[in-house]
Amino acid sequence: MKKTNELQNKEKTKQENSSVQAVGRALSLLQLVAESNISISIAELVEKSNMNRTTVWRLIGTLENFGFVERNPLTKGYQLGIAANRLATQATNHYGSLIRRARNIMEKLREETQETVLLSVPKHYGTLTIDQIDPEHSIRLVDYVNAYLPLHCTSNGKLLLSLIPAKELDILLAEPLEKVTPFTITDRDQLLEEIQKVRRRGIATAVGELDENENGISAPIFDQRNNLIAFISVCGPSFRFTKEKMLALSDRIISATQEVTKYLD
Repeated sequence: MKKTNELQNKEKTKQENSSVQAVGRALSLLQLVAESNISISIAELVEKSNMNRTTVWRLIGTLENFGFVERNPLTKGYQLGIAANRLATQATNHYGSLIRRARNIMEKLREETQETVLLSVPKHYGTLTIDQIDPEHSIRLVDYVNAYLPLHCTSNGKLLLSLIPAKELDILLAEPLEKVTPFTITDRDQLLEEIQKVRRRGIATAVGELDENENGISAPIFDQRNNLIAFISVCGPSFRFTKEKMLALSDRIISATQEVTKYLD
């Protein structure tokens, strides 16, 4: 009887370990899909995950069944599905404390500038907008809340690039830079020059680089221990919110982010 129990316990432990390993592998595949700027093929998943093709097919199929990934009918590659997007939306609720502490300061900025003010947080290979306050103008920005935005063509993205370690920056800039608009910086050396300016100024701007009809300026929010927490951005249509108007806001937006820091633990 004792031996039977021992065998059963060993088999149970073996099954549990196997299940944990499968979960870890599935999550690593989900992360690869999430980090890819375009839909990713099975072949690429096999190569990057170092798993065999059968395992990748089985796990990606399970993720697809649960809605965490979906197959692009045109490229036949995989991208994040509705379940993953729903989780991202729900995760935004966890930023409630930061939003509450920054709200009054953002509202002041909106009243002073009469332009859109955004609060965003750093993410892998991009930033996530978690709050947005719009002016009363009929012509204003689209709603960016819950939107992941790229690094090289946004003001908050350039700030993040200016703050990451040099080795990581080299890896990021080794990849081709997407030309989102005619004004997007896609030359590596030119972007590095831009990043150096950001480091000197403590603010970053984007002039028609994500949307050729929009301009934006951002400053970083640090906590009391000088850890990067978030960004505040002021953005508006390019015909109204010109580069000159943006740069004139440099000191004000920096002071706004410093005010937020005072309210952080």
